Amino acid sequence: MNTLDNMLTTDPILNSTIVNKGFAILDTIFKERGWHIIKNEPNWICYSKFTDETTYFDIKILPDKIFVSVPIKNSCYQYNTSFKSYYEASEYIEQRFFDYIDGK
Repeated sequence: MNTLDNMLTTDPILNSTIVNKGFAILDTIFKERGWHIIKNEPNWICYSKFTDETTYFDIKILPDKIFVSVPIKNSCYQYNTSFKSYYEASEYIEQRFFDYIDGK
């Protein structure tokens, strides 16, 4: 077992259950594809790839909006937008995630 494997099995943050259950399906999608949760709070969720910590999907939940930041393929920039519902935000993030990983 290498150091990364050991970290994956012992780190409580990386193996934690998502706090905000509104994004539980996204949590499964990200984790099944090798991404890990680096921010796991009720109002802030962020996923990154082990091999590229500068690439991330960020979700910030406020009472009236959900702010989303997604990486732009082949760029060092992020695209930011907002939604009024968990459903809209979740659908958008899922689609952008698959667009991002399928293009690499």
